[in-house]
Amino acid sequence: MMSTSDEQTAPKRAYNADSRRERAEQERSDTRRRVLAAARTRFLADGYGATKMLDIAAEAGVALASVYRAGGSKSDLAQDLLAMAVTGRDTVEPSAVAGTALTALPPPSYPQIAATPEPEEQVRMIADRVVDVLERIGPLWGVLRDAAAVDAGAAEAMRVGAERREASFVVAVGMLPAERLRGGPEECIDMLWGLTTPELYGVLRVDRGWSEARYREWLRRALAFQLLTP
Repeated sequence: MMSTSDEQTAPKRAYNADSRRERAEQERSDTRRRVLAAARTRFLADGYGATKMLDIAAEAGVALASVYRAGGSKSDLAQDLLAMAVTGRDTVEPSAVAGTALTALPPPSYPQIAATPEPEEQVRMIADRVVDVLERIGPLWGVLRDAAAVDAGAAEAMRVGAERREASFVVAVGMLPAERLRGGPEECIDMLWGLTTPELYGVLRVDRGWSEARYREWLRRALAFQLLTP
């Protein structure tokens, strides 16, 4: 049996700082997911302008200070939600991918499209990847658009995103055989841009009630006709 003096002189168990840091990081990550989920719910239900940070805090079940720590400003939350939608992630670091939400053709698609020998199949792949992105960002597009109208940071994110979207289309058109392009590269980029805007997507999918399958098939046909000669 250990004596009292032995107990007093026995080395104390080392404090596990790593475990505490891991728990704190997990708690921070969990809170951020709750805040982002709550922000999405309130934005879609009430609109960007009508949603208050207090509403998001109440929806998430956290203190208002926790919302600001987890998500920054209301504009930051809108940008991060759209970035999550386009990347397919369940969370992102605050504003880590600002602007990428408008990138219509994910870079991982490039090697597969470039390696496909048939131009018609290449255009079909481009259409499918654009639709996949639009399906994820569609419900949130109006949120960022409304944020950009009143917030300089969101407006800048949209500007940068538009540049990246155009760059992705430059790459896409550049992968198609030049001799098969219906117009010059610039015209084809313009056609690709105009036919794949979130606004037109919303008109057809929401206002006109098209199904995802109908919209996808239409975009495949429209891009094939506008980009390629027979």
